Formats: sequence, C-alpha cells, structure tokens
Amino acid sequence: MARANNISTTLEGVWFTCEFTQSQTPPDDDCQTFDDEGFRFSDGTATYLRMLGSEETNCKGGKKGQCFPRSTPEISVSTRSLGKITYGQDWIDIHYLFCTQRFYTKASEHFITLIPNEPRCLWAGKRHFYIAPFTGTIIHE
Repeated sequence: MARANNISTTLEGVWFTCEFTQSQTPPDDDCQTFDDEGFRFSDGTATYLRMLGSEETNCKGGKKGQCFPRSTPEISVSTRSLGKITYGQDWIDIHYLFCTQRFYTKASEHFITLIPNEPRCLWAGKRHFYIAPFTGTIIHE
C-alpha cells in the first residue's frame, strides 16, 4: 500500500470501503471484500459511488448484494457529488453540506483508514472508513 506522505497522489482514483469492519474495527479479511459503497477522489472533488447489481451472498449480516469481491473486474455504479477536497500531509478535508470534515489517514498493507477529527460534522459520525483501491472498470448507470 502506498505511504500516506503524499496523500493527494495516493488517494487519486476509485476506492471502496471494506465489508467486514465495525465502526472503529478494521476488516478481518485484509479488505478482500468490498462494501457496495465507495468514493472517487479526482481533480479536487469527492464523489460517492454505489455499486449496483451485485449477486454476492457472503456479505456482512447475510445481506445479499451489498458487497462484492475486491477482485471483481467490472462493476456498475450510481454516483453523487460529495464536494471539494483538500489534502494535507496525513489528512484529507471533505467540504460537504456546509461543513468541512477532516479525516486523518493511516496506511496499512491492504487498506487506508480515514479517521474523523473532532469536531465532527453531523454527517461524519464516529465511524472510521477502511478503504482500498478498486482497480477494475467502472460503468456509470
């Protein structure tokens, strides 16, 4: 995994959240399974992605279609703009809904953790985001 010392370059691209996590507990499968929610960081903006059409049955809580294998070669997504992003050495600010939330980054071998700083925007909560890059093809619906 790329080091977080150049986080703007590191995060450029498509990332999905790891499926088998808890609010502040990292995934137990090295993030080999993605949740159906992800992000694109590109050109100073953040976009929310939602994977569509998964048939995967081995998802957290037995919820069919709400996850997919990291190795999937191609997925369809819906998108929604999240707003502008600003990068620091070990943090990212996301400007969304009239509030700027800072997330500190922590790199590990298989994923990057985004940890919300205090004070937190209402939309951010206490959840840590465990994200890993998706290298397959994205089809926009």
